[in-house]
Amino acid sequence: MKLLFFGFVLLLFSCGTELDDSEIPDSENLCKYSKWLRISESKDLVRIEIINPDDPSQIVKLKLPNFKSNKNKSHSYNVERPIQRMAVLSSTHIGMLGELNLIDRIVAVADLKYVYNKKLNNQVPKELGEEQLISAEKIISSGAEVVIYSGFSNHFPKQELLNKIGVETIPNYDWREVHPLGRAEWILLFGYLTGHAEEAKNKFEQICANYENIKNEVQRNKSILTLSGNMTGDYWYAPAGESYHAKLFHDAGLSYIFSNERGTGSLSLSFEKVLGITENVNLWLNPGFNTKIQLLKTHPKSKLLAPLKLSSVFCYSHNTNKYWELSACRPDLILSDYAEIKKGSQMEPDKLFFYKRVQ
Repeated sequence: MKLLFFGFVLLLFSCGTELDDSEIPDSENLCKYSKWLRISESKDLVRIEIINPDDPSQIVKLKLPNFKSNKNKSHSYNVERPIQRMAVLSSTHIGMLGELNLIDRIVAVADLKYVYNKKLNNQVPKELGEEQLISAEKIISSGAEVVIYSGFSNHFPKQELLNKIGVETIPNYDWREVHPLGRAEWILLFGYLTGHAEEAKNKFEQICANYENIKNEVQRNKSILTLSGNMTGDYWYAPAGESYHAKLFHDAGLSYIFSNERGTGSLSLSFEKVLGITENVNLWLNPGFNTKIQLLKTHPKSKLLAPLKLSSVFCYSHNTNKYWELSACRPDLILSDYAEIKKGSQMEPDKLFFYKRVQ
């Protein structure tokens, strides 16, 4: 029976790299915001490039038929037909497939305890464990045709074995994007792989339109000095000024205290330095705790911060799984939360999607 299964999978995929070595020119790239995903589409062919952020010369190139075309296919493809069974190793992958109403395509995940989607929990997909310790046997037994992983390293464990039996392994670098809409744009990858490209395009256009509408409507004349991050060990970690979160703060019309700090990752600061520059801060986002009691028990010095005294602290930590699963593909909802929080005493808490006040 296993031999029949493997034979069937081999018919679905070409295991080699019989690809056009030329890269997708800017004029043909459908992706407007992503730095690491490039897609081009012709009447009969779709080309996808996934660029390694740590070494842009390393590019995973995929060729798919244009599934909406009824013409005879004359190319050799990595994916011959729409994917029906997927193993996904990040919460963001689940969120994107959920936005496309394709949760039923997921047959394996890393860890069920981090899954927010109720439908997927009811399906009870196979648990594969951590990406670097993953078992090829579990992937095979799940019947997955493709594995989408987060690209934490340049090489996926058991990649050669999986490729030999026709299971494609595809990295996803949505987490390395700096522009919020660049992260959301990875929904197109899932759309093309599953034969739902038009639905993915429409969904992404809706997200972009909502994001831009909120961005244009926020009260920019009302500046709220904003702090973000928290203490981990001996250091305060906060988003740098060119990061994903800093971009969201800017687009929400918030005056982020570290907006002039270069970098796209995290800043590492002493608490004393943070305390010295936050006297006039009115808002604290993402402290990582549900309640003031939890926050003060872990970091007693936090009582000295002005926003805590003002009870102007908000976080998504009451439902972290929801945030990690949906926030990458729905930055418009994060922006909507920030715009609502910015209203201060006129805020309507019921309108918040991800965030709650830390009380």
